[in-house]
Amino acid sequence: MLMTGCTPASTPSPMAETPAPAPSAKSDTAAPATTARSDTAAPAPSAVVDEVSFKEDPHLQRVWVADGFRFTGYTALLITETRADVPKLDPDGVENLEWAKGVLRDELAMALRTGGFFPVVGTREADVVPAGGKALRLDNTIVEYEKGGGGARFFAGLYGAGQPVIKVRGRMTADNRSVFVFEARRSGDTGLARMFGGYRSDKDIQEEDIRDLAKDLADFIDRTAKAQP
Repeated sequence: MLMTGCTPASTPSPMAETPAPAPSAKSDTAAPATTARSDTAAPAPSAVVDEVSFKEDPHLQRVWVADGFRFTGYTALLITETRADVPKLDPDGVENLEWAKGVLRDELAMALRTGGFFPVVGTREADVVPAGGKALRLDNTIVEYEKGGGGARFFAGLYGAGQPVIKVRGRMTADNRSVFVFEARRSGDTGLARMFGGYRSDKDIQEEDIRDLAKDLADFIDRTAKAQP
């Protein structure tokens, strides 16, 4: 728990109902609501998928990938404006949530540009249209959010108290067909957040979590693209 970076999390068996994983910094106990092609629980209706299968991943936690899809052969990626669907948002988290939506989009764009997976990565239609060829679209929705609290972190931040929370559901489409869906949750995952969270701001910690999530997405794309067919 004290190590910086990603902590593997339990993922559901492809042929069984999702069990409740053991607590961890990146654990996600909420199972999506609908059913994908496999027997594994699929993303909620806002991320309806077409012909995708569950795939285990220790960092992104929950991913569904279309058969044979490897993120290759595309000239551009459009990352749309982040949306939010948080049913139990505390009033004091509204301002930070709006801030987090922009940070998530920017960090994803930076990580995917740095990875060099697509010739063009943009956050506006005008950025990717000139690229021509085949383009992907990535829509992201924040489905769980807490801004955190420094007081709770000061006394028990090492055990997760007061850490900010963000859970993201992303859906990637090609020609309006879902090819990739992920769900990832972060909550003060770095050693600095756990050890010294009481001396750091909510936004500083959450920005680290979002950056970590973006890098994990880039890493997943890289590993999938390089995997043997």
